[in-house]
Amino acid sequence: MGQQTQEDYIKWLNSKSDSSVVYIALGSISKLSNKQTKEIVGALLECSYPFLWVLSMDDIQDENLSLYFGDELQVQGKIVPWCSQVEVLSHRSVGCFVTHCGWNSTIESVTAGVLTVAWPLWADQATNAKLMEDVWELGVRVKKSSDGEGLAEGKEIARCLRMVMDMEDHGRGKQLRIKARKWQRLAMEAANGSYMNIKAFVNKVCYQAK
Repeated sequence: MGQQTQEDYIKWLNSKSDSSVVYIALGSISKLSNKQTKEIVGALLECSYPFLWVLSMDDIQDENLSLYFGDELQVQGKIVPWCSQVEVLSHRSVGCFVTHCGWNSTIESVTAGVLTVAWPLWADQATNAKLMEDVWELGVRVKKSSDGEGLAEGKEIARCLRMVMDMEDHGRGKQLRIKARKWQRLAMEAANGSYMNIKAFVNKVCYQAK
């Protein structure tokens, strides 16, 4: 689990089948407890999906956390301290994005057409998660325990992963993917329209300045 280069994780993604990889990135500010990290590990092992998980170098080198990252987990997936998120989300092998629903991550997942497991942690992330699940219908939201700890249990994380990774014709994942393609198309149309408007504005300003 040492320092990974861009070539390492892209090469690894290239080796996986289409829409088979779970990508996990919960932001660079919030830090999960060791107990919560253990629940994520349990969910990944239970579901057996290949995964790419972004963890800070401090977390990777934490002796307490390293106890959870056994050989079985490391064979199943790849843990990196950083990755090019736009490139990863655009990769054919990525099937879902476990995200804290920061606005940048939200927009990047929409434009990439990738389904999400929404896991808001603070600030506007809860609102963004509601948009993803209830309004745009691009994923499902992790339910946290009501015991005061706010812990997302492994069985709940696994439930969400299975739901969005479901490729059956009549499964929830299939229905969500239809929505995802629609919103991806609309996002790209909006981006292209913005580009053309900005280009026209710049050309007009430059022409008037001559």
